[in-house]
Formats: sequence, structure tokens, C-alpha cells
Amino acid sequence: MPVRQFGRFSLSLHIQMTNVMKRDILKSTLPIALSFFLKPMLHAQESVDAEYYRRLDSIMQRRNAEQMAQQAVVLGDFKRLEDEMEFHFDWAHPMTKGLVLCFTQSSFREREATFREYHKSKEDYAVAAAPFAINWALKAAGVKSQSSTQRMITANAMALALHVGLTQGIKTAVDEPRPNGVDNKSNPSGHTSLAYMSAAILSREYGYLSPWVTVGSYGCATATQYLRMRHNNHWINDTFIGAGIGMLSVDLAYYLTDQLLGAKEINNLGNTRLDLLRMAKQNTMPSGLRYMAGTESGSKTIHMRDLQILNGYGGTAEVKTSAAYAVGVDASLFLNPYFSIEALARMSSAHAKVDATPSASKSEFFSGDSFTMYHFDLAANFGFPYNITKRLGYKALLGVRSTQSLTLDSYTTDAAGNLNSTPFIHVPGQTKFEVGAGMSYDALDHKNYAVGFNIEYYHTFSSIMPNRYTALATWKVFF
Repeated sequence: MPVRQFGRFSLSLHIQMTNVMKRDILKSTLPIALSFFLKPMLHAQESVDAEYYRRLDSIMQRRNAEQMAQQAVVLGDFKRLEDEMEFHFDWAHPMTKGLVLCFTQSSFREREATFREYHKSKEDYAVAAAPFAINWALKAAGVKSQSSTQRMITANAMALALHVGLTQGIKTAVDEPRPNGVDNKSNPSGHTSLAYMSAAILSREYGYLSPWVTVGSYGCATATQYLRMRHNNHWINDTFIGAGIGMLSVDLAYYLTDQLLGAKEINNLGNTRLDLLRMAKQNTMPSGLRYMAGTESGSKTIHMRDLQILNGYGGTAEVKTSAAYAVGVDASLFLNPYFSIEALARMSSAHAKVDATPSASKSEFFSGDSFTMYHFDLAANFGFPYNITKRLGYKALLGVRSTQSLTLDSYTTDAAGNLNSTPFIHVPGQTKFEVGAGMSYDALDHKNYAVGFNIEYYHTFSSIMPNRYTALATWKVFF
């Protein structure tokens, strides 16, 4: 091949090979170049989309939470309204206890004795009616209540009618003598029925203002119950049945009123910030003050070795006591969610009678009177929440018990029919150490306080009624 043609051929081949190589290089490098420039743009677009969706999801979750909170409030308000309109059975506990005591204390009541009369009926009425008067004073002052004026007037008038009708009707039917022998209208206690009716109304209408409203109102009721026994006007079973009648009168009156007037007469009081704080305290460190009331029983006989016979009586004699009504307070300080220290003070009043054989030569019977004991104790308590609104606790106690001195008389009737009294037997007062153990239950109530019960056993290092136990209803206010 001539040199000239070879040169042209070589040049043509070089050009073709160069074009092929450029095409191949372009095919191989173009995707790399595109990815190099476009990938950051694609990542940026992905980041923008992800951030947008994250923000959108956060907004939706917040709105859902707000809607759920609003629904919870609405459901809570509906539940409170539903509870308010239901027929309540809180009267059943004191009524049942009173009926049981009617049978268990019957032999003690039948034992003949003459009890001192204290003439305190008017003072006891003042304590009993105080919550009812406060209820209407608050209404007159314009303080918002659970009920409209129409509902309150209707329900309160109906409760008063039921209280009077049931109390007086049962008194007439039962015809039981009072301890002081004034008449045969002992069972049930009208003062106690009025007191618990008053307390239930004030708590129902204005308990939302403060837990002290409820605790104070039931404090007046239990004080009335204690005083009616202490003043020898009623047996212990009379007061518990009276308490049940008072609470039943209110529950039935409000239920019937709501059936007549409907829900429109019930004011929506709603939850407050304090309600939520109290729920948090119930589950963490519920330090507070607990008011207690109920029964104390156990050893009921004071034997002759512990008595002083005053008139040279040569036979055997003992003092028998009834079940006691007890009231007290308990202050607790939680050191952590499970452990607390407590200080307790409680007094209890029982009826006491002489158990002795009258002399054969003369007509003789004996006096009776109330007998009071005081307990002062410190306790270590271990407790825990087992529900968002409920707690159980177990405690060990150490303290002292003080008993009052008591003198009971003998009465004789001479030939002329005159009644003569002589001091017969003396129970010396004493203060002794005691130990005990118990359990407690508290449940957060929708009226901003905790309700529950205490069951405790005490052993006193004394020969006078050494073993005692209590069953107490409790109302607790958080610090």
C-alpha cells in the first residue's frame, strides 16, 4: 500500500477509534456525573419530606391527646352526673352494724341498771343540726352548690320528712327503754339520724369546695353519735341505726327528686387542679390527717380483783361493759411512697353495769354509767397503691391507754318505799402501755378526699380489759 493511502487509512481509523472511545467514556461517565450532581438534590428532597411528615405526625399526636383529654373531661363529668343521679347505698354500712349490735348487745341491755341523766338534749341537737344550717347559709350567700335551688329545696324537704317519719315510726314500733329510763323511745336515735342527714346533705352540696367540708360535716355527725351514748340517752345500736336512717333519707330523697326534675337541675362542678394533685399524692406520698369513727370491742369484763368494793359487800361482783363507740384522729407523714410514721389519738365510750347478786334481805339494784378510755399511739406503717385511687397499709403500734375512774352505786328501797343510794363499787383509773397491729384501706373519693377503714388490735399490759380491737370508718385529708 502506498504511503499516502496508508496515512489516510490510519487517520480514518484513529478518528473512528477516538469516536468509539468518546462514546464509551460518555456512556460510562455520564451516570457517575449525574449521580454526583443529582444525589445531594435527591437527599435534600427526602430530608424535606421526612421532616414535614415528622412535624405533621407530632401535630396530629398533640391534637389527638388534646381530644382524648377533652373526652376524658366530658366522660368524667358524665360519670359524676351519672353517680349523682344513682341511688347510693352508703347508708347500708351503719344500718347493718346497728342491726347486728341489736342482737349481740341484747343481753347487756336487758341487765337491770339505772343510768344517770345528763339533760344535754338541746346541746346535742345544736351539734347535729350545724351542717344543715351551714348548707343553707352557703346557699343564701350565693355559693354555687351541686344542686339548683329547686332541687335543693325539694330534696332537703323530702329528706327531712323521711328522717322524721322513719325515726318516729320505728321508735313507736320498737318501744325500747333508754339507758337513763326517761322513756321508751331509745331505738333509733333521732339526734343521730338528724346529724347524719345534715352531714350527707352538706357533703353532697358543698363537698367540692374542700375536703374539710365533708370531714367537718361527718365530724359533727360522729360527735353527736358519741355524745348521745356518753350522755346515756341511747344504746350503741340505736345510734348506728339512726345514722343509717339519716343517710338513707338523703339518698332516697335526692334519687326521687332527680326522677322528678331530671339532670338539668344538677350543676356541673367539674374537676380542678387540686383533684389531679390529690390523685398524684394518693399514688406517691399521701401524708395527711385521717378522722376515724366506729366501734371498739373485745374484753368487756372488769373483774373483782381490779375493783374496790365500797360498802362491805361480801359477795362477788364484776362490771360488764358494752361495745364502745370510738372517735379519733390519725396524722401520717410519708418518708417515701411506701413507709410512713403515724401519731394516733382516740377516745371510746361504753356503757358499764354492775353484775352482782342483790342481798336477800333487801330489794337492791345498781346504777350504770358511761365508761371512757383514751388511746395515744405511735405507728410505723408500710403501704402501697394497688390501683390508681386505692391504697392498702399495714401498721405496728406502740403507746398508752388511759381509763377513767368510775363509781357505781347500789339502790335499795326501804319499808316506806323510799329509794336510797349508796356508793357500791369503784373502778380505779389507770394508764398502761399497749401494743397493737392493724391494717388500713383508703380510696380516693370524687369529692376530693379519701375514705376507707381501719381495723386494729390492741393488747394493753393491764388486767382491765387487756385485749381490744377496733373497726373504724375513716375520712382522710391530704397535707
